[in-house]
Amino acid sequence: MTQVNFYTLPSSEAQSRLLFVCRLTEKAYSLGHRIHIQTESDQQSKLLDDLLWQYATTSFIPHKLLDSSDDCRDPVSVGTSLAGTKHADVLINLGKQTSPAGDQFSRINEVISADSASLEQGRNRYRDYKAKNYHIETFKL
Repeated sequence: MTQVNFYTLPSSEAQSRLLFVCRLTEKAYSLGHRIHIQTESDQQSKLLDDLLWQYATTSFIPHKLLDSSDDCRDPVSVGTSLAGTKHADVLINLGKQTSPAGDQFSRINEVISADSASLEQGRNRYRDYKAKNYHIETFKL
C-alpha cells in the first residue's frame, strides 16, 4: 500500500519549500530510495535542479532533469511529468493535483506551504488519497 506523507511548512515562501524538498530528497536518497520530484513548471524544475547541485557542500545528490522522452537511470529525477519515472519508488509531488500514478510509488511526499492556495490544494489532495485508501500521515513543521 502506498504511504503518503504531508509536510506542512510554517512559511509561505517558495524558496523555503524548495529547500525542504532538497532536505527530503537527501534523506530519501541516503536511505537508498530512488526519487522523482514532480514539479509545477519547467521553471520550478530548473530552480530545483540548481538548488540540488548547491544544496549542501557535504553531500551530493545525483539527479537529472527529465523531459517527456527521457528514461531516467539516475537515482533522482526532476520534471513536470511522470514519463520516464519507472525507476522511482518515492514521489515528491510539488504539483497542484494528486498524482494520477500514485500506485506506481511506495511513498508519496506532499510538501505544503503556509499560504491559503497551497493549503487548499493540500486538503484536496488529502481527500483524493483518502478515497484511494492510501495510508496517510501528516507532519506540521
